[in-house]
Amino acid sequence: MNPAITHRHVIIRLLNGPIYQEDLDFWSRLGAEWEKIKNHFIQMGMEVARDDSAGYAFLRQKEEEFEESWEDSKEAPLPRVLRRTRLSYHQTMLMILLREDLMHFEQNQEEGDHLYRSALDLREIMVPYYPELHDEKRIHRQIASLVSKFEDWGMLKKVKEQDDGLYRVERIIKAKLTPEKLQEVRDQIKRRTDDLEDEMEKDNA
Repeated sequence: MNPAITHRHVIIRLLNGPIYQEDLDFWSRLGAEWEKIKNHFIQMGMEVARDDSAGYAFLRQKEEEFEESWEDSKEAPLPRVLRRTRLSYHQTMLMILLREDLMHFEQNQEEGDHLYRSALDLREIMVPYYPELHDEKRIHRQIASLVSKFEDWGMLKKVKEQDDGLYRVERIIKAKLTPEKLQEVRDQIKRRTDDLEDEMEKDNA
């Protein structure tokens, strides 16, 4: 473990995104000073979600119960440090597809420890969700931008540059989208689709 990497470096790194086991110095320092790092974020109203078996750690905002009368007897609720991210339709669909892909990979115990998908794989699964666009190059640009966003969020990691790139699907996506949440989002999308189909039928009646 690099002695130059302190618990303060780990704290700053977590504020900027997840830490993975392959980040050896940060991961080792996280384990060595776990209580100090964990308690630091508890004081800020956050928690460190850590999964040693999957090899990742990231920050979550602890949700506080807001009471109308807190001024009389309680401390004021802490401001949010982490911004809520409202996913777009295409971001939601890629999240769902990657989560289901990872679930299938783990259930079938396919070869290897990690799930990898090429840039072409990612394009092929997302193209059907751009029916309103007829410019292939534009669609590819939008999907490339989408993939870059997932890299920024730490859910995809580019491990090979050739042929537009090869990406590893990070298991942190399991914590971001649990099976229960996955089904909830799927149900919401189905309701939305059914409503749109009903509106189209009324317009054509």
